[in-house]
Amino acid sequence: MLLLVRMSRHAGARAVEVRPRVLVFLFGTLEFDGRVQRLLEVLSLLGGDLSLVDVAPSNPVNATNASGVARASVPLAQGSGTVGRHIRFLAAALREALRIRPDIVVGANFFTAATAWLAARLTGARLIYDAYELIIPGDVPMSRRDRFWYRLERWVVPRADRIIAANEERARLMSEHYGLTKLPVVMRNIPPEREPAWTEGEVLQVFPTLTRRSPGEKLVLYQGYVSLSRGLSRFVEAFHHLPEEYRLVVAGDGPDLERLKAAAEPLAAAGRFTALGAVPHRVMSSVTRLADIGIITYPFQGLNNVYCAPNKIFEYAQAGVPVVTTDQPPLRRIVDNYGIGVCVTEADGPEAIAAAIHTVAQRGRESFAAALKRFCSEHQWQAEAKRVAEELRGALVSR
Repeated sequence: MLLLVRMSRHAGARAVEVRPRVLVFLFGTLEFDGRVQRLLEVLSLLGGDLSLVDVAPSNPVNATNASGVARASVPLAQGSGTVGRHIRFLAAALREALRIRPDIVVGANFFTAATAWLAARLTGARLIYDAYELIIPGDVPMSRRDRFWYRLERWVVPRADRIIAANEERARLMSEHYGLTKLPVVMRNIPPEREPAWTEGEVLQVFPTLTRRSPGEKLVLYQGYVSLSRGLSRFVEAFHHLPEEYRLVVAGDGPDLERLKAAAEPLAAAGRFTALGAVPHRVMSSVTRLADIGIITYPFQGLNNVYCAPNKIFEYAQAGVPVVTTDQPPLRRIVDNYGIGVCVTEADGPEAIAAAIHTVAQRGRESFAAALKRFCSEHQWQAEAKRVAEELRGALVSR
């Protein structure tokens, strides 16, 4: 437990050890941010009293109680303008900081880096910044929006007591770019492993389109954000080079879902494409377990994409599903080291991608079982949370 010493103002009074007050800022909604949910779990291991300022859900039905966390959610109307929303969040966050007088302030994304720094300065608190997104300049021109948030991050990072990054590559890049004397703490996006919420029968009752057309049908699943910028079109085209027993299943929503469905219309007409839409997070693992192969694809432009840190690779592995992924360095390192699938390159066309999918399918899930089990055993959230908490504790105590 991290204990702080506070001195009484009364003459002769002894110093007392107390639990630290930890205040977390999230410009987003907790229910839809698994990383911040895990971050709160890590911070709870420090032994302190946790408080959170986040954005209130647009639909109150989606709100849940965060166990052990005093939560102040800020209602921000969607039509009120971006600048106005950030200003109102900043004001609410600083009011809460002055009320609580925290010992530790945490900025949970780049939107809150400067807010957390200002709150820490006003209250004399220590500052932790979780640099989940990598926004340092790279090979892609930055938008005005990104330049603004990058400049704020550039001010905050050298002044923070501890930085957190989502993988080793991001930690190294941030350290080099900002000239840090100590590498950021790495907190990988490993989701907690849970028992499936639904049985296979319950999944098929809710999603009857997942019923296999034949015993030999291969279900190839993409789960996540549906954006054509991630290269999903290549995978749709690959299915025109695969036997008819292969079906692409897309579980998720995004700005390009309708465009993707239109591109896949010939496959859908043949029963070889299924779009489930948004699937509740608590039952996603039950759906994933029905797949034969999991797809992970990211663009090859922009440091945040090239050095991606997806939780999907852990979710597929926990469900016992081998993967076909694009070969960004973090993904290539995992797939090659553990032998849990096949990578495709930026230059690979639909035929090469189809060959990769076919190779994994022909091997069968059972041939990957031992490798997937080893990968999961070496990437457990409980161990990750304990390690990150210990690193944060050491940095804060030695300040």
